[in-house]
Amino acid sequence: MLPYFHTLYFEATRHCNFACDSCSSGSHIKDKEWGKELTTTEIIERVLRPAYKLGTRYIAFSGGEFLLRPDAFELLMEANSLGFRISVVSNGSTLNDKAIHKLKDLLGDNLLVSLGINSFDNAVNTSSRNIASDKLLRLIDKLEAAHININICVTIGMHTVDSLHDTLNKIRELKLPNNRIPFSPRHSDSKNLMFDKETMQHKIHPELRKYHQGYVSFVPFFISPKLYEIYSGQNEIAHKVPTNPSIGCWCGSFYSVNPEGEVSPCPLLGDHFSGGNVSTEKLKDVLYKSELFQKIVSRKDFGGKCGKCRFRFTCGGCRTMAYYHTGDLFGEDPTCFIDNLSDNELKEIELEMEKNFKNYIRLSELGGLYTSPEKEK
Repeated sequence: MLPYFHTLYFEATRHCNFACDSCSSGSHIKDKEWGKELTTTEIIERVLRPAYKLGTRYIAFSGGEFLLRPDAFELLMEANSLGFRISVVSNGSTLNDKAIHKLKDLLGDNLLVSLGINSFDNAVNTSSRNIASDKLLRLIDKLEAAHININICVTIGMHTVDSLHDTLNKIRELKLPNNRIPFSPRHSDSKNLMFDKETMQHKIHPELRKYHQGYVSFVPFFISPKLYEIYSGQNEIAHKVPTNPSIGCWCGSFYSVNPEGEVSPCPLLGDHFSGGNVSTEKLKDVLYKSELFQKIVSRKDFGGKCGKCRFRFTCGGCRTMAYYHTGDLFGEDPTCFIDNLSDNELKEIELEMEKNFKNYIRLSELGGLYTSPEKEK
């Protein structure tokens, strides 16, 4: 079984050739002094090697726009030689024919390209990501022709929710996996773009839960802890956070390192919460000894309905939504609508999610994110 912190989201640079107003990494803030970004040697010695040693097996290189780092391919080569499963998160602008061929030559099949697409409505995507979705569709064709695996990252906020149904349907037509990214005002004043409980209940959750290939880092996640234990061999008392496969909020399953070396439980919380900096502290100590990371995996101590919920272990509530809506990282997720549901309505959703969860397990096993308890024995 995979341990805690099996996945690292590494924001290697804030440099970007886009200037999206709601950029999570703050790349659009050109006059801010961020501090010195980690050097090549620091990344290799203080991040990559210790991360692999402590059990991290998946790494997503992001930014900004990761491939704008002069040492991007050197870092990819090092990560590949260590044995990481690798993904590159991109706005698509740097993935020209030369870069695609170079990535394929360097990494072979050990590459997943994650593309950010907020909507397949050109007007919506252009206004929120500074790139037309038609251009990204042409890029998807190129990547598939090169036999490179693709994932779609969909940012969900009030500016994209009305086109969400069509966006997810298009992703399903393309037969691609996706993950949802809740809009957060990490480096934006647009708090009004965050969705609320009613929008989650009536527009977002019904779309997300119907497709198992979008069950990555997805909440509210209504799977019985007893049912999950049957499939995973894990329970809250022994494991605190589900990792076989990871479900619900991924805090504790993944972590992030920002360009300056601060370690956070989630990339959307980067620059607001840090358990320590890899330049001055050992990564293992930050993840396993810092107060922040010890508290983030203790879901029984969360406040409000999240700490009391029977789905606490398998969901955990979104820590990003808890913080940006209420200011309390360890409080309840105010976008969860479980208290709006009758027993029959909740049971119906549980059955739907259970069916798709079984398919998610099969997908996770192929990706190395799941080992059946029988095989573990």
